[in-house]
Amino acid sequence: MTTAIVTDSTTSLSPEIRERPDVRVVPLTFHFGPDETYLDKVDMSNAEFYERLADSDDFPTTSQPPAGAFVEAYESLSAYDDVLVLTISGKLSGTYDSALTAAGMVDRPVEVLDTRSAEMGSGLILLEALKVIDEGGEFWEAQRAAEAAIRRCKLLFAVGTLKYLAKSGRIGRAQRLVGTALDIRPVLALDDGEVVPFKRARGRKRQMAALVEDLKPAAEAGSPMYFGHIDAPDALSDLTSALGVERERVAEIGGVVGCHVGPGAYGVAHL
Repeated sequence: MTTAIVTDSTTSLSPEIRERPDVRVVPLTFHFGPDETYLDKVDMSNAEFYERLADSDDFPTTSQPPAGAFVEAYESLSAYDDVLVLTISGKLSGTYDSALTAAGMVDRPVEVLDTRSAEMGSGLILLEALKVIDEGGEFWEAQRAAEAAIRRCKLLFAVGTLKYLAKSGRIGRAQRLVGTALDIRPVLALDDGEVVPFKRARGRKRQMAALVEDLKPAAEAGSPMYFGHIDAPDALSDLTSALGVERERVAEIGGVVGCHVGPGAYGVAHL
């Protein structure tokens, strides 16, 4: 039995993984006003997107792929016996629902999992499933590995401002931090797929220290980590140096997720 994986464009993947014949990436879309629509990580480079974000009067909106885009991905993998689908958190996007609807439209085994994460977190979860596939494991073993990684995965990120999350409506329980004292720099987390406040710090250095404090045990234990940032390579370098780890996996976060957290955000997922 052979297994393929389908995911969406909010999953951080290296070019080598994206180009594998047993992996398909279905893009979400973002819109600048009613007349401009772009495929995430396809129609516009990250640099172009964030330049546009800074200059545009229109705050971008995002939307999940249509079910038909997932159907096309499933059908393109006819050489494989089974398809495992890993999507961005259903609390952040309707992508999971689109993928699930599409699964009912094809005459083949398709299993859809909500990663309850995004970007680096979803990337780590996908890599755990791929590891099983590459070792010759059965479909159910790859699915079980992904489900275990979903339960274990933790994603923390630092933002310079909450205004992007507030504008996009994806702020979740972190809403209560809006309007707090000057230079409060929150550390946020994805908890069961929802953005939640994790720690509050005053100033960038204390924000970094709060991240390091929580991540140090995972770093010392050698847990798999996936770093990500939006135009914040220096902050990421400081974080990895403080943790004493190599930056084996680093993602530049794309526009669909990036428009919600804003330039200068950085973070890490670990298992």
